[in-house]
Amino acid sequence: MMDTLGGVVLVIGSLFILLAAVGALRFDHIYARMHAAAKGPALGVLLIGLGTALTIRSAPATVAVTLVIVLQLITGAVGSHMLGRSVYRSIHPPLDGPDELAERENTN
Repeated sequence: MMDTLGGVVLVIGSLFILLAAVGALRFDHIYARMHAAAKGPALGVLLIGLGTALTIRSAPATVAVTLVIVLQLITGAVGSHMLGRSVYRSIHPPLDGPDELAERENTN
């Protein structure tokens, strides 16, 4: 039963990553692409790690999977932030609302 549930969770996690890749290719706006490239894989890695832990069911494997998930979530968020800041500073893409970062950088 747990192997079947683990397999289903693994497939769902893989589908999230696949859909994130499709979204990163299909979206027009750079920030929408970054959102797809950051949020989808984060949930996909979380589900793949959960599926792996459910399938293997050993304490060392669960600890390793938890460590991988935590590190992936941290590095994904930091990488997306750095990419967004780099895009903003290099090409100044159009924004839908007020540009709070420009206001903050101009006051310093």
